[in-house]
This record gives sequence, C-alpha cells and structure tokens, in this order.
Amino acid sequence: MLTELYIENFALIDRLTVTFAPGLNILTGETGAGKSIVIDAINVLLGERAGTDLVRTGTPRAVLQAVFDLGDAPHLLPALVELGVEPEDGLIIFSREVAREGRNLARLNGRTCPVSVIRQVGDLLVDLHGQHEHQSLLREEHHITFLDALGDAEFHQLQSDVAELARRRNTLLRELHNLQSDERDRLRAIDLLTFQVKEIEKAALSSGEEEELAAERNRLANAEKLNESATAAYQLLYEGEEGRSVLDALGEAEMQLAGLLRYDESLEPLVAALRAASVQITDACRELADYRDGAQFDPERLNEVEERLTLLGTLKRKYGESIDAVLAYAEEKRRELNRLSHHEERLQELAAEIAHTEKVLTERALQLSASRSALAERLATDVQTELAELGMPKAFFTIDISRQRQESGLPVGNERVTVTSQGIDVVAFHISANPGEPPKPLAKIASGGELSRIMLALKAVSARGAGVPTLIFDEIDTGIGGRTAEVVGEKLARVARRAQVISVTHLAQLAFYADRHFLLEKETTGERTFSRMHELTDEERVEELARLQAGGRVTDAVRIHIQSVLDDIRGQKSGRLF
Repeated sequence: MLTELYIENFALIDRLTVTFAPGLNILTGETGAGKSIVIDAINVLLGERAGTDLVRTGTPRAVLQAVFDLGDAPHLLPALVELGVEPEDGLIIFSREVAREGRNLARLNGRTCPVSVIRQVGDLLVDLHGQHEHQSLLREEHHITFLDALGDAEFHQLQSDVAELARRRNTLLRELHNLQSDERDRLRAIDLLTFQVKEIEKAALSSGEEEELAAERNRLANAEKLNESATAAYQLLYEGEEGRSVLDALGEAEMQLAGLLRYDESLEPLVAALRAASVQITDACRELADYRDGAQFDPERLNEVEERLTLLGTLKRKYGESIDAVLAYAEEKRRELNRLSHHEERLQELAAEIAHTEKVLTERALQLSASRSALAERLATDVQTELAELGMPKAFFTIDISRQRQESGLPVGNERVTVTSQGIDVVAFHISANPGEPPKPLAKIASGGELSRIMLALKAVSARGAGVPTLIFDEIDTGIGGRTAEVVGEKLARVARRAQVISVTHLAQLAFYADRHFLLEKETTGERTFSRMHELTDEERVEELARLQAGGRVTDAVRIHIQSVLDDIRGQKSGRLF
C-alpha cells in the first residue's frame, strides 16, 4: 500500500508530506484547493508524462516521491522480480524529478529506471480510476486479467498449463518457420558452413599454438646473435682466455682453501660452496653447448613459421579474435550444419511435436474457456446487483467472451483461432447505462462517475480484485447524491477492508466513512498561492463534514447531526456491518 507521499514544487504545492494508512483515506477541499494536484502527482510517479508546466513557477524542478509497503501484498513479488525490481526491507520507493530545463529522472529504490518499467511496476501496485488516463477499465486487454483473478487454485493451475503450452507451441512454430524459409537460402547456407568448417579443420589448430610459434619465430630471426652470445658465454665459463676459464679459477680457489682446512675448519662451508658452484657451472656449460649447437639460423623453418602465423592471422580475422574463438566458431557451425543437413527429418519431427502440442493445448484452452465463462456469468450477475445499489438501477452489465479467427491460429473445432498465454478468449466488459440502448464497451462511457462506480462494483464483489493493493478513486461521486452516495460510501468502506482506498470526494455521505480524512486548502501569502494538506482531527473533521453537508450554513444543529452520523458509522464499523 501507499504509506507516504512527498511533493515539492509541483503546481501549487511548494512542499508537502502526507502519510496514508490502511483502510479508507478520504481527500476533501473546496474546488481548486489542489485535490487533483495530489492525484496528478501520483500519476506522474507511476509513469505518466510529466510536462514542464507542472513545475512550480520560479523553481528549477519538481521532486516527487512515494513509498509503498508490500507487507500485505507478497503475491506481487514474482512479477516485480521479473521486472528486475526487488523490494528493500519490503518497500518500493518511487522517485521522480521533473526539470524545467534538461533531463527528467525516474528512479525505483534509488536506481534510475526507464519510465516504461516505472509504469509496469505502478500498474501492479496502484489502480487509479476517475478523470485520468491511468484507468485499467478503459483498456480491454486488462479485462481478462481482472476476470481471471476471481478464479480458484484449480483455475489458475489450468491457466498456467495453457500459458506453458502456448509458449511451447510458439517456440516450435518459430523453428518450423525458420526451417521452411527459402530452400535456396538453406543450400547456400550449407555451402558456406561446409567451406568454413573445412577451412578451419584443414588448419588443424591447437590452443596456445600461436604463442609458441611467435616465440619460435623470434628465436629463428635472432639465431646468429643467440649463437654468438651463447658461444662467448661458454668460452668464458669453460675455455677462457689463454686457456684459463671461470671454471679453472673456481677449481684453483677451491684447492687453495681446501689446503687451509687443517688450520681452520670454519672454511669448510666456503669450500663446499665453491665446489657446488663448480658443479653448477659445469652443468651450465653443458647446457650452453647444447643451446649453442641448436641456435643455428634455419631460413626454411623460419619461412614455415611465418606462413603458419599468416594463416592463423587470416583465420582470426575471419572467424574470431583468438585461436580458441576460431575453434569455438567451428564447433558452433558444425552444429548448425548438422541441423540444416537433417532438414527433412527435423521437419517431420516438428510437425509431429506441433500436432501433439496443439491437441493438448486445444483441450486445456477449451477447459479454461468453459471455466472463464462460468466466472463471467457469476461476476456479471453480482456486478448488476451492486450497480443497482450504486444508483444505476437501469444499467445492464455484460461480459463478452469471444474468439478471433486467425489463419495460422490454434485449431478449435472447424476453425483456427488466436491463442495467447491467456488462452483463446477475448474478454470485454460492456454496459448499457440506459434502457433500450445496446451494451457498449466501457471506453464509450461518457461519465467518469459511472466508470468509477462500475469499478467500485467490481471491487465490491471480488475478495481479491485484480490483486492491486492500492485503489484510487478520483471524483467517484460525480452525478450521485442522497441515498446513492451513502451506498457508495458503504461500498468504499467494504473494499477498504481488503485493499487500501484513497478517494477524492465532494460529498459528506462518502467522507463519513473515512478511516483518515485529509483536507486540502488554498492560501495566498504575498503574491504567491499555495496548496496545503493535512489530516483532520476529530473536531476539524466535524467542521469539514458540516461544510460539505450544509455549504456555508454551518450551525450547531448541523454539527450535532454530523457527530451523530459519525458515531453511528463507527458503531457499524466496529460491528463489521459492512
């Protein structure tokens, strides 16, 4: 639910923080006080377009923030995670900055997000109804989701089966389409893949080969210098100048010190070190001799190495950045070549798989359709009853379930129809508000008040509704009054027992039922006008309800009546009569 809303420099509001609560939150105030500004701010936070005209005059940017607590809505977590949004300590924080100049920013839990993602997350958390575009009832694609939310566990399992089968069918059909593409393209692809694989295989590549060849090329290109240096080192160590080498000098030094051991045994470690050095240098001389003999210039081998490196470079330019990448490319193309080469066999396999999948999918989709029709019949009857109590006794509410023909669709009976993850049905809510008029789509309804009452009726008959934890009704009282307004208030209170409700109203009959009552007022300081909002105390609430009920003629008798009504409604709530 929405727990906190912060608004800064937005329209007439300079700075506002409001804390909402579970249950029914009512917003009242005189016309132009700023009630619509609060709803507009929520809309912008939920991803609606934010124009620079919303930034308060004289300020560089507007800042909005909303905190949602998901403690009572764990069912939303999988969908949120799928969108890449994970609550932190059970909270999701929407932030929006609307700049007068420059870039606007939208964030979720402090992370910048595309507005499209903000909008999807917002649709999961808030359902807003009234004089705004953010109205799920106007979008027929949402009607099937709303209806299906009424199903039981068995219904939802059937839903899941249909969705999985539909995804499987789409995957198989895509593969079939790819295989059935132009035969000439397939043959050209086979020729190209065959050439590429053979070219790589002929090279007989091995991992690490290029590094080894590069090192060998460096040695061969510098063979003469290596030979000369190795020979010089060998001579210094083993032959020496004028027949006296390092090795000879070490031997002589060892003999000299060894002769002194009879006088000083402490020289023993030094004699041993000289002896060990002689052994190591002798070994080094032997290795140097072998290295010198091997370090011979071989132009033929150097040419072979250069040609091999050139070949490896050519293959890397064509197939990958390294020899390992070229080998991986060859393996991938072998698999692709195998698939294309076994084209006919795979076509037959796919045809059989598609036929079986469609058979099972058709069975499950028809079962789902039958269950959905039963749900629709029950919901239509219940909504009809609720609408009568909400001041629309002549309204006729129907739920139309149809199917769309599609040449490449799912075979159902003697025709093929469109199938999606939701099945084969197209669901649309229709209504006739007046006798003699045929039912029409809800989007054709002119009255925002009627639309809000329809949604209220839908919510009233659904224990879970669409699973959205916060419902916002803007101007739900349009065109109603008297006893109908009282019934609307009762309905709001009932819905608010299952979900948080925030409602803007001009009628005391609705505001009586508030769990929290907020007042918006407009004040002028100097030459600037501001909108203010605060939660009413019990005494302030009586005064505001009296104003709504009696207009400018507030008397003690009116106040006493208001207090009596409030006491009566509190008693009904404690007794859970609605």
